[in-house]
Amino acid sequence: MHGSLVMLGVDRLDMIKGIPQKILAFEKFLEENPNWQDKVVLLQIAVPTRTDVPEYQKLTSQVHEIVGRINGRFGTLTAVPIRHLDRSLDFQALCALYAITDIALVTSLRDGMNLVSYEFVACQDAKKGVLILSEFAGAAQSLGAGALLVNPWNITEVATSIGKALNMSDEEREKRHKLNFAHVTSHTAQEWAETFVSELNDTVVEAQLRIKQIRPGLPYEEAAEQFLRCTNRLLILGFNAALTEPVDTPGRRGGDQIKEMELKLHPEVRDALAALCSDLKTTIVILSGSDRSVLDENFGEFNLWLAAEHGMFLRHTGGDWMTTMPEHLNMEWVGSVKHVFEYFTERTPRSHCELRETSLVWNYKYADFEFGRLQARDMLQHLWTGPISNASVDVVQGSRSVEVRAVGVTKGAAIDRILGEIVHSKPLTPPIDYVLCVGHFLEKDEDVYTFFEPELDSIGYSRSKESDTIKLPGDRRPPLKIPTGRGRPKQPHGKAPRSSPNPEKRIATQNGGHGMRPSPEKMSWNVLDLKKENYFSCAVGRTRTSARYTLGSSDEVVSFLKRLADISYS
Repeated sequence: MHGSLVMLGVDRLDMIKGIPQKILAFEKFLEENPNWQDKVVLLQIAVPTRTDVPEYQKLTSQVHEIVGRINGRFGTLTAVPIRHLDRSLDFQALCALYAITDIALVTSLRDGMNLVSYEFVACQDAKKGVLILSEFAGAAQSLGAGALLVNPWNITEVATSIGKALNMSDEEREKRHKLNFAHVTSHTAQEWAETFVSELNDTVVEAQLRIKQIRPGLPYEEAAEQFLRCTNRLLILGFNAALTEPVDTPGRRGGDQIKEMELKLHPEVRDALAALCSDLKTTIVILSGSDRSVLDENFGEFNLWLAAEHGMFLRHTGGDWMTTMPEHLNMEWVGSVKHVFEYFTERTPRSHCELRETSLVWNYKYADFEFGRLQARDMLQHLWTGPISNASVDVVQGSRSVEVRAVGVTKGAAIDRILGEIVHSKPLTPPIDYVLCVGHFLEKDEDVYTFFEPELDSIGYSRSKESDTIKLPGDRRPPLKIPTGRGRPKQPHGKAPRSSPNPEKRIATQNGGHGMRPSPEKMSWNVLDLKKENYFSCAVGRTRTSARYTLGSSDEVVSFLKRLADISYS
């Protein structure tokens, strides 16, 4: 083979591998291109299999006959065009052959995957050979971009492809190899295994969430008693369906859309909320997915903290809005997703789209249930195959909604940043020793419940690395340390937070109010010292949840807050 270009075939000696078709195509090429007869050699490795089966014995004889005829026709005293080996090769010898090969010829008549094509590409980083691949092999779906795809039954087509591969320019060979090599090196067995195990774990978590025990109702007396005993309390309250005014629509199918879409604070909770806000031992955070204007309208009169859009925007009602968004947050996907949402809003009567600064929500709560569900499924297909196929986003499916938000935007992920800003603005001399977290949150946002959990359930959500490092076994964990000099929420890689999208509010934040200020010193406060019996997480209107307890409706939430307001001044 010295001085000749090498074509390689590595196959089991099996009927589906198309070895006779491959050899006949090579003969056709030699007939039509006599100038190549002394310049190229086909090395065919045929690994024997099922040698005791008559059909396979017949196939072996047929291949040997064709090889002998072609070598007799085109061979010389010093060289033959086909080198045929009825044997297997060890790993090192096979890799060496792959590395020196100019063209790999895979002509399977039907193949599930065909790893030979992958092995060839992996060994060709230096030489950048050409792969001729049967369109009936499974590998054609993944390596078809860089390979020359052929129909192995069409001998003329295969012969033409051999000629094209031999005469291909170095530039084209390199481009084709680059595509295939990128696929082979990124879609490894290790990568597949990690993805499989990850999805398997997700499936297990989802299954356990479906079958886990329904949580009990909130123990009012116990929660109120612990509230009274503690000296520094943190109340994290959701808004929608937790503190909103219930809309009475008897006999109205799908509810009163106009009234329900206009979120209003429950009228009976105002006095209780005002009383709790005036209690120096109590800090209240309203944590909601709603935008800032909605929270301003409903809670602007109270002395509390507002965290809008899943905690991405934060302010005390006595200051200005600031952003807690990580600087690296990529929002380039918003325009294309918005276009898809608007398209499905037009197609689905009584559906509507909510455009927020960090997410988009398509809601079909008031549409026909079956039609809305079909439209949602169609929308997800449009999203995954188009706007978000390569975007860093999470798709959150509610019972009758679809939300697209940037990766990592959850209420639980925002809690540590919110706590950091609260600690900076309000020195917590005794650490927080009582936490009540109440809300009607989507499953994706239920990590807010487990963030404070002294003993996480085995099927709970992952906690941030900072929280993991401080978690110890037992009913109690050591105090959570957050730098008091930190005038801004924690950012990845030490980067400064992104400025507010509103220029006027950004300037106001920098000049005063509760804006993010530079750290004057480096020291730590023990801001969280929470016992198991002093933590109450409660889901509103959800029976299967990661929270410890449940409440039926916003009326029950209001009733409990009234109780806390009464005992706080008793």
